[in-house]
Amino acid sequence: MIVSTETGGLGNRIKSWVSAMRLDTDCRVHWAQMAHMPAALGDLFVNECGVESVPEGARVHRSWRLEILPEDEAHLPAGFATVGGGAHPLVRGLGKAWWNLTGRRSNRYRYMVFPKQHSRRSSRADARHIDLEYERIPDYFRRVYGDFFARIVVQPDILARVEDFAQARIDDRAIGVQVRTWRDDARRQRKYHVPAMKRLTRLMDSAAPEERFLVVSDSDEMIETLLAAYGKQRILQYPRTTSRATSWHSVEGMREDLIDMLLLARTSRLYASYLSTFSEAAWWLGGTRAKVWVF
Repeated sequence: MIVSTETGGLGNRIKSWVSAMRLDTDCRVHWAQMAHMPAALGDLFVNECGVESVPEGARVHRSWRLEILPEDEAHLPAGFATVGGGAHPLVRGLGKAWWNLTGRRSNRYRYMVFPKQHSRRSSRADARHIDLEYERIPDYFRRVYGDFFARIVVQPDILARVEDFAQARIDDRAIGVQVRTWRDDARRQRKYHVPAMKRLTRLMDSAAPEERFLVVSDSDEMIETLLAAYGKQRILQYPRTTSRATSWHSVEGMREDLIDMLLLARTSRLYASYLSTFSEAAWWLGGTRAKVWVF
């Protein structure tokens, strides 16, 4: 038996759970309830794989990364990853500059927001992982991991709320926008969110006038900012009853966070915050069909 014990946010936990599924058919999840995760596994999902504690003799899996197994090696080029990869920042910067200046958009540098230093200690030296790489991920991995993501079963009442909103508001003109402000980490907020807003503004300004934005965020103020800039006719949001800033303080807040994730999964285009596993999990749950821009 293997037990997923990841204690991060919703996206991290889902990814760890999926990796554990792949590592062992006898997979369990120890979904710890804590200050930032008041919801139990059963509050969100139907799958009967939760355990109150790690059984004696069970293996423990605690990682937000999707596992790369020995049999996967042939399907992933050496030095593949651009997110958290091992290359020197100068090399990455020059690579992206060449990509921009020549117009040779090979897609390797598409998501390379300089500098990339996320989880450097957990990155393999040859950067052979697929996390946060979205459309660059080879079809082999999309098929393998897509099957495991599809095994996650959400509570029916949550799905019903998602379906009601999606049928009424989400169509081909809706673009998913996930804004992580890093309000809980001042250093990352300065490093990632502040410059990212300029890139997001350019993306949203370039959208056609008839296109609308399904916005989810960890900040109520961000929703208000985008409403003021683009108007109620273009900004879609799920009518939450809980504050985004304090969603992790209540079970209902976490249920509404999951609703936001599942609504993002319904869009065919996605503007995703760099380094956010929330939008990454949404992309996988949506069947990896969405075209993604990372800002």
